[in-house]
This record gives sequence, C-alpha cells and structure tokens, in this order.
Amino acid sequence: MKKILMLLIWGVFCATSVVEAQQYFIPKYKGEKVKRDFITDNPQRKWTVTFGGTYNMAFGMTDRIALKHQDDVVSYPREIGLSGASALLGVGYKFGENIVTGVETGVLFQDNGYAMPLYGTFNYYYGPATVQHRYRFFNYVHLGPQFYFNPSRTKSVGAMAGIGGGMRLVVGQTGKIDFRLGYQINLRRPKVDTSGGYDIPASQVDYKQFAHVLQVGVGIMLF
Repeated sequence: MKKILMLLIWGVFCATSVVEAQQYFIPKYKGEKVKRDFITDNPQRKWTVTFGGTYNMAFGMTDRIALKHQDDVVSYPREIGLSGASALLGVGYKFGENIVTGVETGVLFQDNGYAMPLYGTFNYYYGPATVQHRYRFFNYVHLGPQFYFNPSRTKSVGAMAGIGGGMRLVVGQTGKIDFRLGYQINLRRPKVDTSGGYDIPASQVDYKQFAHVLQVGVGIMLF
C-alpha cells in the first residue's frame, strides 16, 4: 500500500513538473492581425491630374424638332445602336478630403463621328482619405459643351451631362485608380436637309438629338 501511495505521489510530482516546464519553456503565441492604413488621397497636394478612358454604349435617342416663332414642337424617341470610346485627361482641385472639382477633356470616338468633350467635374468621395482597406466610394457629376468634327452633318457645338458613381482603388503602395459607372446624355444639333422643297427655311427649324448613354470609365491618377 505504501508503495502504491509513493508511486501516485511521484506521478503527480512528475506531471506537475512537466506542466511547469512547458509553461516556462514554451511561450504562448497569439497571432495578431497587422492593420495597415491605405492613403486614397494625398491631403498635402491640392491639385490632381488623371488620365483615362471610357466605353460608351447608347441605348436610346430622342429627337426634338421645333419651329422657331411658332409653338409647334415635335419630340419622338427612336432606337439606336451607337457605341464609342474616349480618351480623357483631367485636372482637379481638392477642397478638403471629400470634394474634388475640375475639368476633363479629350477625344470621343463613336460610330457617327468624332467629338471633343470639355466639361466641368464634381466628385464627392465618402469617408476619410486614409482608410484600412484599399477602396473608397464616390459620386460624380459632369456638365459642359461638346464639340463635333463632322460639320457637314452636325453643328459644331453641342453639350453633354453625366451622373454616376464609382470606386477608388489603391494599387500597390501609392497607385490610385478610379472606376466609374453612370448615365450620360449627349446633345447633338444635326443640320436640316435643304435639298428638297420646303415651305419653312432651314434657319427656322431647331433640330436637336439627345442620346442616352451608359458609360463605363477608368481613370489613373498621375499625381
């Protein structure tokens, strides 16, 4: 009986020694996730320059014909299969961390001719400029004239307006790319055909075309 008790005491002592030795020699490691801050915009730099492009897909058009000095206006929709792309260069000025205003210009290549947009931009970025993830959402508004390069068919000056949203993505250490998706309306002023005989001269006819466009764009911040 004494031998059994001695063996039990010796076993408890050895087990206790092993546990204490493990606690002493084997530290407990707890993995901690390292949080990194991503700078989506440099608050020290007020001016920005971006370069990018868009893909434009028109899904409808509205024709509006008005006779000057009369109250006769005809508007009618038509189906249209018009696509194009543009290359754009933009300059912006930052008001704090959330608002960027500026201008964009470039060349628009589309099925019915070339154009040069020149419009003002207003971007609102949500949240702080420094975040713990690589993205930041924004909304935008575009408005301004658009110049067409086919004078035989269209008057040279038109207009455009756009609205939509997007996401700024931080790439690598300092790279920043804006992806945007929105709606755009383009105004063209086609010239009236004067080859036939008409009671009303072409100068008395106001002919406008409004193209409804789905626009997908990307912009790379150069600095």
